[in-house]
This record gives sequence, structure tokens and C-alpha cells, in this order.
Amino acid sequence: MTKGKKQSLIAGALTSSAGIFISKALGLLYVVPFTAIAGEANMSFYSVAYTYYDILLSICSAGIPFAVAAMVAKYSNNEDYKTVILVRKLSMALMLLSGFVMAILFIMVSGPLAASVLGAKKTPEDVVILRNVFMILSLAVVCVPFLSSFRGFYQGLKDLKSYAFSQVLEQLTRVVSLLALGAFFVYILDMNNIFAVYMAVLSTSLAAIAAIAYYLIYDRKHYQPIKELARHQTSRPKEVGELFQELLLFGLPYLITALLGNSMNIVNNNFFINTATSAGSSYEDAKLALGIIQVQCNKLTSIPQVLALGFSTGIVPYVTISLENRNFKELRRNVLDCLDTVLYIGAPLCFCLFALASPIYYIMYGKGNLSLGSEMLAWSSLLALTGTLSPICSSLMMSLRFRRQSILYLIIGFVVKLITFFPLVKYTGFSGAITSSVVTSLVIIFLNLNLIKKKYKVQYTRVWRRLGAIAIGLIAMNGCFVLLRWAGLTVVNASRIVGVLQLAAYGILGMLTYVITTAFFRLPQHLFHMSLPAMVRRMTRRFVR
Repeated sequence: MTKGKKQSLIAGALTSSAGIFISKALGLLYVVPFTAIAGEANMSFYSVAYTYYDILLSICSAGIPFAVAAMVAKYSNNEDYKTVILVRKLSMALMLLSGFVMAILFIMVSGPLAASVLGAKKTPEDVVILRNVFMILSLAVVCVPFLSSFRGFYQGLKDLKSYAFSQVLEQLTRVVSLLALGAFFVYILDMNNIFAVYMAVLSTSLAAIAAIAYYLIYDRKHYQPIKELARHQTSRPKEVGELFQELLLFGLPYLITALLGNSMNIVNNNFFINTATSAGSSYEDAKLALGIIQVQCNKLTSIPQVLALGFSTGIVPYVTISLENRNFKELRRNVLDCLDTVLYIGAPLCFCLFALASPIYYIMYGKGNLSLGSEMLAWSSLLALTGTLSPICSSLMMSLRFRRQSILYLIIGFVVKLITFFPLVKYTGFSGAITSSVVTSLVIIFLNLNLIKKKYKVQYTRVWRRLGAIAIGLIAMNGCFVLLRWAGLTVVNASRIVGVLQLAAYGILGMLTYVITTAFFRLPQHLFHMSLPAMVRRMTRRFVR
């Protein structure tokens, strides 16, 4: 593989990650004002809704749309543009139909599902509220799949900039409408705080509609050239029936993979409150802990996990084309480059969440429930890393056509989650829900990478060697944190404004220490194919620009 191709893979994945990172950062910023509007007691309802939305989002971005991306990459590589257009039309129709059917089913089960999630000690009022939240969320079940068909199409064409921009636009629209509508109903109309949660869920659909409008405008310039190429194509496209079968063969395993990949959140939401209360915790404490784990902690751990979404999105067309061309040397390099880059960027981000759990939680959410929140965030930092690698490994498996094995491994992971969840929550407390997910992710990662190694002779020696350099960089970063504490930068004892500045010092100096230490082993130079001064110059130029 040429240097240019290698850079295009990493650049494409990082472009996608950057867009998702910005959208996640926007999502992180709204939590504090939204909690003030909705009230902390109502956050558990939002956490459950957000988790199911996350499941829907994963299904839509990892199911049929990934299949569309793989098929578009395949047929555009073969210059069969008539089939590319047919794949797009077919996928859009399928997404609209499936979204409509899923929305109706979701409305039908909203009542029983709400009662099941809240557990034995639920109140009738809470069940009604959660049922209403689910019913409002059903609109997003129609909009989000249709949006994802656009993203899958342009992903297959390796146009990841539009993918990234649509992510940012969607999240920006969601945050603005969430806060504006919530404040309007609560402060202007003087309605109950729960209406802020209702508006937050509705904003998911409004954001998806805004992103769809963007793609319809984007099509005018970027879809027309594909149509023009199709007009001059003399060969006939594939039959619709054949494409539909191929789409399902690609998409159904992705869909099952997405569902099983979210099994950890499904188990947490459906069994956490019952298990925690049976172990001696009060209903209110268990509901509070679930909200902290599923909203506050998940919002923070989602920052490093954007790499999972970005690289899962970015690597599909490259691996698909390498496989189609039977270029196994390039394929092996793609796999190793993906793992190396994700570990290099993700490890320090996750380590910051672990080492700075109390300062970060204090800055984001204040001193209320600081002890519990800091403990949950420290444990969640482990899940941030394993939860970043696990979806990438599953995406690689699907792209490498190990669909049955990938599904089997995820089923094994689901069984591991069920086996470990109940005893860990019972004997170790609330953090047991997180550690059971970490164990599950590690099992899935090991099984996936082991099969890829056997079938495609991918050797991970280089990854282990570079992981050693990353570990040394993390030790140096922790040393920097210790020195800053000795210097009196405690963050949690300062005001929020001063604390933000102190936390920024931790982040900037810690990351500089990490980069300089790993640069001694020439790790960033090998990964990004440029010297450290060149990287600094490029970043400076972009910042100034």
C-alpha cells in the first residue's frame, strides 16, 4: 500500500471521527443546563430514552447503511454506476418502510417496556412519564433510519466530509432545540419540569429532519455526477431482486451485530434497578445511580468512543475494496493501522477520565453526588477504552465477511454480560454494571482479533510493541498530573471558573507530555507519516486559518 493510500485511510477515519467528536462535544455541553431545566430527579427518564435512542442510532449506522456503504464502494470500484443508483433508491425505500414499522411496534410496546424498565417498586406516575417519552421517541425511529441511508451512500463513495458535517449539524440542531424548547415550556409556560425531557426527546427527530434537508441540498451538486456517469454506462445494472438479496445478506448481520453490540445497555436498563434494590439499595438511590452511569458517565466516555464510530465508518470502503481486489497485504496493513491509531489517540483520553475523574465530574456536574459520580466515571474509563475497540473489531469482522462468527461472538458476549452482571452488582455495588460490560468487551475483542489473525495472518506484534510505548507515555502523563497536584491545582476545591482553567492545564500539559514521550519512540511520526515539527506546523496553520 502506498503512503498516500495509507494516509487516506487514516485521514478519512479521522475526518469522520472529528465530525462525531464535535457533535459529541456539543452533546456534552448541554447536559449541565439541561439538568437544571429538567431537574436531576427526571434525568433517569432521559437516560433510558437516550439509551434506546443510542441503540436506534447504532442500528441505523451499523445495519443497512453499512451494507449500503460496502455495496456502493464495491460497485463504484467496478464503475457500475447504474447499480450504485439502484442501491441508493432501494436502501432509502427499505429504510423508510422499516422505520415506519419499527415506530408502530415501539408505540405498541411503550407501556409494558416502561413498566419493565422501572422495576417492581415503580410508581404509576413514573410509568406514564416513561411511556410518553417512548411514544415521542417513536418519531425518531422513522427519521433516523432514512437519514442513515444518505450517510451510507456517501460513506461508500468515501465522502466522509459530508458525513462529518451532517453529524455536527444534527447535534447542533438537537442541542439548540432541546434547550430552547425545554426552557420555553418550563420557564415561559410554567409547566412541569418533565416537559423538558419530552422536548429533549422530540429534538432528536427535529435534528434528523435538519440533517436530511442538508443532504437533499448536498445531492444537487454531488449526486448529479453519479447520474451523469450512469447515463453513459452501456452495461445493464444488477437486477433489483439480486440487489435486495445482497442488501439483506449484508445488512441483516450488521443489524443483528448492532443489536447485540448494545446488549450491555439493554441489560443495564432492564435489570439494574431491580438488581440493585434486591441487593439492599433504595429505589431512589438505584434510579440516581442508573442516571449517572447511563447519562453523565456515558456522555463523558462517548468522547473517546467517537473513534469507534469514526473508524468503523471510515474503514469499511477501504477493507471492502482490498478484499474485492484480493490485496491481502494492503488489507493487513489497514487492520493494523486502524488498531494502532485508535489505541494511540484513545488511550490518553480514557486515562484522563480515570486519573482526573473527580475534577472532570466536578467541572461538568458540580459537587452534587460528586463521590458517587467520580467513582462511576473512574470505572467507566475502562469501558471507554474497551467500548472503543470492541465495535471497531466487530466492524472489521463484518467487512471481512466473518458475519456468522461476529454474531456468534456477540451472542457469547451477551451471555457473559448476563452471567457477570447480577453477581457483580450484588457483591460490588453499582460499579458492577460497568465492570461486567468491561469483561464482556474484552471477550469480544479477543475472539474477533484472534479469528482475524488466523484467517488473514494478521500479526499483532507491532501493535503490542507500540502499546508498550503508549503505556510509557501514560506513565509520564500521570507523573505530570502528580506534579500539578503538588503545585496546588486541586480543581475540586476551586470555583468552577478557576477549576476549568486548572483542568485545562492538566489536559494540555498532560497531552503534551504524552506526545513528547511517545515521539521519543517515533510513534506519532510512524502513525501520521510526518515529523513532530511538521505536525506542529500543520496544526498551527489550521488554527491560525
